[in-house]
Amino acid sequence: MLEANGEEQGELLEITTQKTATQEDLQKFKDALKAKTLQEEPVNILFIFKNIDGNTPKAVMEALKIVLYLNSINKSAIVADETFTGIDETIQKLIPSVELNQYPLEELEDARNWLRA
Repeated sequence: MLEANGEEQGELLEITTQKTATQEDLQKFKDALKAKTLQEEPVNILFIFKNIDGNTPKAVMEALKIVLYLNSINKSAIVADETFTGIDETIQKLIPSVELNQYPLEELEDARNWLRA
């Protein structure tokens, strides 16, 4: 399940994901990101991950299509519980132009503040 909030201009784009991400979830994210980049660039994104079970194979393929928007992203924060494995060096190398930080769930407001700074 994926929920997108903050698609209006001036709002922080927040993407909340729980359980397994599906192709439809990734399409919803792609649509939200596209709408946001049409309003303003660069975009800062807050990802909130809870009870992550993984991605379906179709979701992984859909995620690859998001690469087109990477140049529009300035900063991204990941706020996650213990089910998220974390940001590794491989992920950071794939998106070197995006400033990326990870926070535990209890530091959600710190992540929002960092993205707004």
